[in-house]
Amino acid sequence: MAEGHAIDTTVGPIGGQALPEGVMMRRGQSWGAAVRRTDGTISVTSRVLPAGLAPWRRLPLLRGVLALGETAALGTKATVWAAQERGGESGDEYKRGGLVLTVVVAIVGVVGIFGLLPAVIVKALGVDQPMLFSLAEGSIRLGILVGYLGLLGRSKQVQRVFAYHGAEHMTIHAFEHRVDLAPATIRQFDRRHPRCGTAFLLVVVIVTMFAHALVGHPGWGLLVASRILGLPVVAGVAYEAIRFAGRHQHQLVGRMLMAPGSWLQAITTAEPTDDMIEVAIAALEATIAAEPVAAAAALPGQTATATATATSTTSTSVASTSGAPTAADSSTTSPGSAGPTTTDSPTTAAPIDADGAQAHAGADAPFAGSGSRP
Repeated sequence: MAEGHAIDTTVGPIGGQALPEGVMMRRGQSWGAAVRRTDGTISVTSRVLPAGLAPWRRLPLLRGVLALGETAALGTKATVWAAQERGGESGDEYKRGGLVLTVVVAIVGVVGIFGLLPAVIVKALGVDQPMLFSLAEGSIRLGILVGYLGLLGRSKQVQRVFAYHGAEHMTIHAFEHRVDLAPATIRQFDRRHPRCGTAFLLVVVIVTMFAHALVGHPGWGLLVASRILGLPVVAGVAYEAIRFAGRHQHQLVGRMLMAPGSWLQAITTAEPTDDMIEVAIAALEATIAAEPVAAAAALPGQTATATATATSTTSTSVASTSGAPTAADSSTTSPGSAGPTTTDSPTTAAPIDADGAQAHAGADAPFAGSGSRP
């Protein structure tokens, strides 16, 4: 990490996720995504989120549960968009019914395998000492998580996604430390980040060990209920811990909190190429460009206006030293558009409240702009 630069907390929390050959970013009520097309160009899109949920995103504990649901929804939308933009890997076959089924199966899998199965195994083995029960359950849950990620990382396609994951983290670090968004500068930063979703999952495992120890050795009914109904509470606590670690990542307490998550991110991130970093930059700039529309939508009676004035945007690009397109300092905007999909530097983005929503979310929202980089 580039220790010579202090983190600027006024930029507010920002985050996102890796996509197949792309990156999605979120800041405040706007989000953007970029994907490398099969012809080598970068396609970008940006959207804004409904303003009605903004007050709820500020409430401790509840904002963590909300962020979890929004992350799943936005991640699905961004993944489908990326598949459609990839050309030869058309996303046309992604039907609404199929997406709903995929989400349902994923939820059942998480709750059943990750949430309930460890407790069922330990209870079936006859462990009845509360602390031992909780430790054994947590160890099995951790083993499932690490084993799944390890097997997943054996796929060459997933390895590329992990590299885009690293590019996402490094670009966010650069933005938060107010340095130029260029591959050479961004490479100074760590590919791991304290607010990573991987770290969040690990903190969830740790928090459940303590929370379930309080429940003791319950009967089957209470066991199942506590593991399902208690998930939102655990997610809320884990979210606040990750948020705190992100704000204090250069202090001892922050480094201690993020250490287990950093170890796990050694599996889920990889060193990106410059081409991948350029895609992450494009996603971040598209997100920032959508912020004026998000601000307008947040004003009473302005949602319809913001939606009506938002149209497609095409931005220019310049060739990078690696020969791939990169972010340009200038952009062209079609008449009546919401704004360019690039920004000159991270310092042009207006600060947001440091207590604002975590940079993960997603639901249908007004369209802010899209385009491609030649």
